[in-house]
Amino acid sequence: MAEKPKAFGSLFVDVVRKGICVFCGACIASCPVGAIWVADENPRLIGRCVNCEVCYYTCPKTGFQAEEMDKAVFGRVRESEGIGVYRSVYTARTTLKDLQAIAQDGGVATTLLICSLEKGMADAVVAAGLTKQPWKPWPLVLTRKEELIKCAGTKYTPSPNLIGLSEAIDYHAKERVAFVGTPCQVQAVRKMQYGFKGCLKLGSRVKVVVGLFCMESFRYADLMDRFLASKGVKPVDVKKFAITKGRFIAYSNQGEAVNVKLDEVKQYAQKGCHVCRDFTAEHADISVGSVGSPDGWNTVIIRTETGEQLFKEAYEAGYLEFKPIEEVKPGLKLVLKLSASKREAAIKEASVKA
Repeated sequence: MAEKPKAFGSLFVDVVRKGICVFCGACIASCPVGAIWVADENPRLIGRCVNCEVCYYTCPKTGFQAEEMDKAVFGRVRESEGIGVYRSVYTARTTLKDLQAIAQDGGVATTLLICSLEKGMADAVVAAGLTKQPWKPWPLVLTRKEELIKCAGTKYTPSPNLIGLSEAIDYHAKERVAFVGTPCQVQAVRKMQYGFKGCLKLGSRVKVVVGLFCMESFRYADLMDRFLASKGVKPVDVKKFAITKGRFIAYSNQGEAVNVKLDEVKQYAQKGCHVCRDFTAEHADISVGSVGSPDGWNTVIIRTETGEQLFKEAYEAGYLEFKPIEEVKPGLKLVLKLSASKREAAIKEASVKA
């Protein structure tokens, strides 16, 4: 008897119903007949499934073989690296004045994306922007520096960035896309490129992958409508969110509107984040975060030749200043610590669910 195809029904049972969907948008983007769309930060079938299995095998939550992907992306398996394969690690910050004023930390991710466009490495960038609903993210296809600067800053609720990748290719006919996203989104891109029953129509057009450090993402309705409301704060009044030194902070024009221990908002994290083992986007070309660097700087992990070229181009254009991570505190040690902590917690969570 033939094995039942791993179609959308299997994806729904194995991922959505279990509550571990992270709303990356990979299944929606990869469906060749457009039969999947969004409902309450989850995918829903809106048309006839043709049993192609592509949605199932591009999902980062249906299994991700890190070592096999190491070979595909880097040509070797990680050795003792606790943050995945890498070439070098720096602390860096943007020198672009208009970006410095609004950047989340060092502004490096946005600077690299600007450079990818200006140097011809990409003809479009897919990144998370904001909708008219306060702090509600949605992927955008960007082609100008001004658009990227407007989108700068961390979004702490999920954005289905893979839908943006589909839009860039299917609707804008882009050939060289720079993609920026969280570890799970990076995994989805790599599964499209190298995985079994991947989606090469999309994956083959991605030329640069910028990964973002991520411990967890929070459900929009819970964070905005429940948590902020419990503090007497309206999302529309928040100008910036930040997670730093174990605190969750929301800023208004008057200053700190909310400042609580991070543990207080942990309950609002997506369940799928609890089983994610990747903190530093280990399969990106270049990974960027704030952990390990001083305030106003970013930690940058260069992983591939593409990532190295992009960083070099940005520096030579005068867009970045940097120094070795060994010259600052807390340095790489803290990145390794948090990476190990997330991995161990995910393994423990998975064993409990098994």
